[in-house]
Amino acid sequence: MPDMLPRVEDWVDDAATQLDRLTGSSMAGAVPGRVRIVSITEPRGRLRYQEAHLEVSAEVPGREPELRRTEVVLDRRYWPSAGMVLPADIAPSGALEIRWDVLAR
Repeated sequence: MPDMLPRVEDWVDDAATQLDRLTGSSMAGAVPGRVRIVSITEPRGRLRYQEAHLEVSAEVPGREPELRRTEVVLDRRYWPSAGMVLPADIAPSGALEIRWDVLAR
């Protein structure tokens, strides 16, 4: 009987997915993947936090890589370089949620 009950984590994941779809979230239907940095602007000056403009290749298993442009404010101590690969959630809408926190490790 206990095996018939859904796991709490599965229920939460399903609820989050449904809410994303119902609210029209740009991240609805996102799947785990990765991005490869194709190009990135260089930091300018000595300011600690700076805006970076990037071109990334969004890669999801079973799909062709897609080139996308994005911008983000980063700590210059952890500035990524072209060729780096970072984990990301990639949505069919084109939205990306890149795991920038891995740069600080």
